[in-house]
Amino acid sequence: MVSIPLAAGDLRWAFPELADEGAVRAALLEADEQFRAVTALLRGPTGRPDGGFCFDQVDGIVSAGVTAFAEAADATVIAWLGFPRRCGWDLRWGPPWQVSAEIEVPCDRGDDCAGHLVADLTDSYLTPLAAARGLVTATGWLLGQIADGDRESWRPEPCD
Repeated sequence: MVSIPLAAGDLRWAFPELADEGAVRAALLEADEQFRAVTALLRGPTGRPDGGFCFDQVDGIVSAGVTAFAEAADATVIAWLGFPRRCGWDLRWGPPWQVSAEIEVPCDRGDDCAGHLVADLTDSYLTPLAAARGLVTATGWLLGQIADGDRESWRPEPCD
C-alpha cells in the first residue's frame, strides 16, 4: 500500500465528478489541520507519511477517500472520508460519502483483545462539499475529545 498525502493527491480520486475543487479542498485542508492538532496532543506516532490525511493506493487502485490515524499508548484515533466499498476491487464512488471518526483504547487483557471502540461519530453526505465539511466537524469533534484530557473516562468495562 502506498499512502499519498492529501496535498499531493487528486481530489477526483474521492470525488470523480468534482467540478470545482476550491471549497472542497479548503474544507479538507481545515480537517487536515485539525487532525494534525489531535496528533500533536496525543504525542504518539502517526500512521501517515506526513501526519495528516492521505489517499491510499493498493495495486494501482486509489481508495475512494482519505484517511488519517494516530496512536498513543492509551488511544488510537482514526478519521475517514470516503465511499464504503465492498472490497478493494469495487470501483464505485458516492454519493453517498461516509465520514467517520473513532477513538479506540487498548484492552487491559492484553493480546487476547484487540481493543475497544469508546467513542465514534459517523454520518453520510450526498455532495462532496457536504462530506468535506462533515470531515471538518468530525475532526473538530476528535480534537475536542482529545483536548478535554479526561482519558480515564475512555476506559471500557473489562473483558470477560
